[in-house]
Amino acid sequence: MLFPFSVAVDDCMLRAFFQILQRSGNDKVRSYETRFQGVSWDDDNWHLTTQKLFQGHYQNRLSLSNGYLGINLAATGPFFEVDTPVNDDGINGWPLFNRRQTFATIAGFYNEQPRTNGSNYPWLYQFGGESTIAGIPHWAGLVVEANGAILNASVNPDELEGFSSTLDVGAAVLSWSYTWKPGGEGDIRIEYSVFLHKLYVNQAVVQLKLTTSRDMEVTVYDVLEGDCAVRSEFADKGYETDTPTIWSAVRPSGISNVTGYIYSTLKGNECVDLETRAHVPDGRFGRNQSSIAQSVRLSLVAGQTAEVEKYIGIASSDAFVDPKGVASNASSTGASNGFVKLLHTHIQEWNTILPQNSVDSYYLPNGSLPNIANILEKQITAVTNPFYILQNTIGPNAVAAAGNNARLDIYSIPVCGLGSDCYAGLIFWDAEVWMAPGLQVSHPNATNQIVKYRVEKYTQAQENVNGAFASSQNRTGKFSAGGAVYPWTSGRFGNCTGTGPCFDYEYHINGDIGLSFYNQYAVSGDGAYFKEKLLPIHNSIAHFFSELLTFNESSGFYVLTNATDPDEYANNVDNAGFTTALIQNHLNRANALNRWFGEPVNESWAEKAEKIRLPVNEEAQIILEYSTMNGSISVKQADVILIDDLLDYESPYSLGDLDYYAAKQSTNGPGMTYGVFSIVANEISPSGCSSYSYDLYGSQPYAREPWFQFSEQIFDTYEVNGGTHPAFPFLTGMGGANRVAVLDIDPSLPPQIPYLNYRNIYWQGHGINRLPAEEFTLPTANKTFSTQPIPVTLGTRPGKFSLGEKPLVVENRLIGQTDTVAGNILQCKQRVTSSSQYIPGQFPLAAIDGATSTKWQPASQAETAILSVDVGPPYYPIKEVRLDWGTTPPNAFSVFFSNSSGLSFHISDLMADPSEVVNVTWSQKVALSQPYIPEHAFVIEPYIGNQTNIVLDAPVWSGKFAHLLVQGNQNNGSKEAPGATVAEWSVVREGRLLDIKGYPIY
Repeated sequence: MLFPFSVAVDDCMLRAFFQILQRSGNDKVRSYETRFQGVSWDDDNWHLTTQKLFQGHYQNRLSLSNGYLGINLAATGPFFEVDTPVNDDGINGWPLFNRRQTFATIAGFYNEQPRTNGSNYPWLYQFGGESTIAGIPHWAGLVVEANGAILNASVNPDELEGFSSTLDVGAAVLSWSYTWKPGGEGDIRIEYSVFLHKLYVNQAVVQLKLTTSRDMEVTVYDVLEGDCAVRSEFADKGYETDTPTIWSAVRPSGISNVTGYIYSTLKGNECVDLETRAHVPDGRFGRNQSSIAQSVRLSLVAGQTAEVEKYIGIASSDAFVDPKGVASNASSTGASNGFVKLLHTHIQEWNTILPQNSVDSYYLPNGSLPNIANILEKQITAVTNPFYILQNTIGPNAVAAAGNNARLDIYSIPVCGLGSDCYAGLIFWDAEVWMAPGLQVSHPNATNQIVKYRVEKYTQAQENVNGAFASSQNRTGKFSAGGAVYPWTSGRFGNCTGTGPCFDYEYHINGDIGLSFYNQYAVSGDGAYFKEKLLPIHNSIAHFFSELLTFNESSGFYVLTNATDPDEYANNVDNAGFTTALIQNHLNRANALNRWFGEPVNESWAEKAEKIRLPVNEEAQIILEYSTMNGSISVKQADVILIDDLLDYESPYSLGDLDYYAAKQSTNGPGMTYGVFSIVANEISPSGCSSYSYDLYGSQPYAREPWFQFSEQIFDTYEVNGGTHPAFPFLTGMGGANRVAVLDIDPSLPPQIPYLNYRNIYWQGHGINRLPAEEFTLPTANKTFSTQPIPVTLGTRPGKFSLGEKPLVVENRLIGQTDTVAGNILQCKQRVTSSSQYIPGQFPLAAIDGATSTKWQPASQAETAILSVDVGPPYYPIKEVRLDWGTTPPNAFSVFFSNSSGLSFHISDLMADPSEVVNVTWSQKVALSQPYIPEHAFVIEPYIGNQTNIVLDAPVWSGKFAHLLVQGNQNNGSKEAPGATVAEWSVVREGRLLDIKGYPIY
């Protein structure tokens, strides 16, 4: 069954505003200003447009890919660019620690090298080196020279006017337009467009249009920039004399039998004289030997538009027997077909991959988008998040168009896709656990390659078991034939390396792969493929897990030793909570699948699964991360709560885990964690709307202007984020925001979201939520459910349900309307504002979402901060105010009511004018109910925040607005310290009111 929810937004973004624009004439277009100044979203056409130019910064560059080719493009145009260091930092992150710059590559183009600059286990290099993604020459550049000035990535911004750049998401086309005044003289209207063909994946196109206000001589350079070919070796290059073509060839370093070829053919309209074409001397563009360029001179005539196009063809011998011929043909046929024809077939293919029904819609039934800024952003990322990941996949149509080339779609998705070498382009659990689930349910064809990559590496995974001698699991005879173990990181070979150990590290990668296999079968219904290809690997992982466990004679249970869970702050521990639960789940599921497909059941696996116990603390009512965990823990990323998210695991500790580990999350962790908290909160919370707060936390602090690409970190400056050079664009985080868990249907839409029409989802190959059925049925669909109803489980709700010819209506669980504190008039109100800036992710909404695990925190303790809630009529007699300050109480606070918003009072002002405000309660000195005791730091205790509860002497009538004013920070009084935390604020009404006829009015 499918549990399609990871939904949560907030309506209090102070800088965003909602604006509807109209095109000239009668055509209306729904276009909105985003919270990023100068960035707009056209929702009718899925256009994201920025009018702000930021050069030399990776956050402002966009990556394009078609699943086979990938490239990163400069902010000013389709150029190669090196980052301008910020705070003396221009370094990419672990494990390469190389220079940040634009990148281009081919799927599977991995090298072999002795080691990387960073590693998990450097001593493993004695057994072999690393395999990292290698670059190819940056092929998109069409550089212009005029009046002695150069238009490239570092063009003088003072020479540019009217800058605009647009990503057409539906067409996967990136464009730029502006007026260039070269050398401060004359005007040239510049228009660039780039796309990587989604159907014919060896092809890409760059178009340049130039229009001048007066006659002018210019030179256009077609550049293949070799400085982008990092970790590659020069093979060959050429300047063709019979066609306007240049080409370059490189090999991944250390790999002698693989070569990638990059061809570029120039074409122009009647304004372009190709007879002026010339070979540009080496050294003009790039220092790398693989650089090559050709030029053409243009005599621009005022008012006429010159069009220069370059048609790219790229192929490597990883996927093609004759890569040079394939690349050459792709370039020449592209030029022959022309821009318009290629663009048309490219858009057609994208329309089959990302139609409107494949993404979530927040539009109301009347066709309007709610006037709530954060729902606008939710609408934007509902499109952009899947798009950015889908760019890096190859569909069945593209495979067929390449002659049913079975080598095209066997590569998984790197952490930052094919337009970045972040994390060395290696494959992690990110693909299986974070990127895949949200796409598996809506785009099963796209996620096939994530599964196929592990199938390709299966033989090596079997061989990897023989490396146990170099680990703590080196007992003779412990592992027998039949098992398979995958490394933590994987490139060309899938072997155990210094960055990707197979033993004494993150064993959960193997269970993650098993989950992905099962999920792919659940959505596709392809039982034949699962039985033939995936079930044997799933069983081999079970075989390995069963032998990895160690029997503890004293306890009588099987335990996992010397492992690292998803929380990488806790390395090499025993009885890691999530991995232990995952192993138990995998063993049980393996037997269930074998039984389902008529294969033998392994009784030993069942026995060992029965004798597994998770580490728990009964007093705190939580599952521990590992046996010896103490209360001082700081958690890097989602860990224990993944048990409730990913596994079919009955746990009495779910709520305790959610609250406890929310308080332990490091602010320096990666940006996919809070999507998990949102899913789990939505699933298990009995009241409130914290899932809404968590999902907001898992998205907005990580989204970067202008393209809504995610960064790995909340803060991109490594000096303040724990020393991390963030991965970018972080597809893992985008997947975390987009993902849904393959669990069950049990919806609870937060009250802040008026309406949600969910994306089309698949189960056993049958489309759910869309008719007619024949248009939403996969070729692999389980035919049983073509004639029989689909069984449906509604979470923990009793009864059996089915989906057949008639719609199944599932009632929304309105947990947001269930009071956590009885009579609280503030819970989950939709209009909440903060008078001050607040810490990223610590949203005002969190203070009234019915959960103490989320919080609001102003950015500065030196500034008085006011939280205002639009309560609205009716008005209530208030008897009590409850405040949970979390871990950081203020020095002073006040609660007051008013009938106007936007107030900016100090505590001393509150009693001055009773006509303006009604003071409810205040204190100049907040008492601590949970003072910090150093000797308790290591004690595991249930989460309890500092609380201030006031029962009023006499009821006070509420106003339209409730305000909470806080001053100071009792834990840190320095000027630079953040403000106090407010985990939950409740204003409790007195009993029920009756109207004049004696009927209750609330």
